[in-house]
Amino acid sequence: MLPISLDQPAATWEDRPITFTGRIGTGLVNSYVTLWQNLSTGWVMRAATRTVTGGVYKFNYVLPSPGQATFRVIIGNIFPSAVGNTVDRTVTVLDRTLVMNKPAASYIVLTGVKMTGRLTPPEPGAKLVGLQDRYGGKWRTLTSAWIAANGTFAVPVPDNLPATKTVRVVTLGGASTAVEASGYAVITIKALLNAKVSGISPASINKTYRPGCPVKPAQLRYITLNYWGFDGLVHRGELVVRDAAVSKMLTVWTATFNAKFPIRRMQRVDMFGGSDIRAMAADNTSVFNCRQVTGNPYALSPHSYGYAIDINTVENPYLAANNVWYPSNGLAYRNRSIVRPGMLFTTSVPTRALRNQGYFWGAGWRKPDYQHFQPK
Repeated sequence: MLPISLDQPAATWEDRPITFTGRIGTGLVNSYVTLWQNLSTGWVMRAATRTVTGGVYKFNYVLPSPGQATFRVIIGNIFPSAVGNTVDRTVTVLDRTLVMNKPAASYIVLTGVKMTGRLTPPEPGAKLVGLQDRYGGKWRTLTSAWIAANGTFAVPVPDNLPATKTVRVVTLGGASTAVEASGYAVITIKALLNAKVSGISPASINKTYRPGCPVKPAQLRYITLNYWGFDGLVHRGELVVRDAAVSKMLTVWTATFNAKFPIRRMQRVDMFGGSDIRAMAADNTSVFNCRQVTGNPYALSPHSYGYAIDINTVENPYLAANNVWYPSNGLAYRNRSIVRPGMLFTTSVPTRALRNQGYFWGAGWRKPDYQHFQPK
């Protein structure tokens, strides 16, 4: 029999190739050699190749499951070989794991919810992990994120809608046999106003504040809060209000949010260059803007004091003192007999909530202002 060797293969991770090397001692070239694995039912051939210069050979074989397996290389393809057999080698295949950390008891919408965890061992090069949820009896991929060099990941969860989801993470971008999946967990995302109140810098309101305005930046507060959009999802908005109006605004917007009353947009008017006309055309909801009354340059707007508020300006247009309706893209909403989302009526939650806080609704004026509320 010809002498043939089989080097001890290094331990590896599941779904990664095991490399088998060795040589025929006589240096025989182009000799047909085969790789065999010992199973409970007997020896099974796994691969075949031919020797090269010096009688050297090499096999790569992927063992799909972790554990230990015994292999042998022979000359030819008849087992056992009458020409040459190696000693048996036992290979350890380690368990590659993808672990998702236990989620919190619940999360609040729009707080940057992420599922974190680790892939062991870390994959060389770039690799993606995907977040899946159980939908219609199947797993569907929602979002993805890159796995860091150390194997950790933080994959975002869609959190603009309250829901209870069964989720897991899986590796993406590889062969189906190499996919790793974590255990699953149930996460709950709650819909809350989640208002945050802070001061505001003059630089943030440099289009709506100027020297001589009746209130100074130090008397204003910046509120960020959630609102329900016309798309049925939760969005993050901002309001600039007088410090003394904060409590009332939070009460009003808590009731409005809980009722899921739709708001198109909620940004400080500085995002529109301080222009009330541009802000109205964008269907914006806002409070502070130190300016003259639109359509009446001789009067200071109540918005200059940080108390008055305009809501859904397109759906709730305004007849100015110059007999012009603003905004121009809200003319179809002058007919208040056709009820459409975002329109304000006496029975609307924002209307009732503002009136309960001592506000007057401009719809009752001789020239109606359906978007406007201000303290009595």
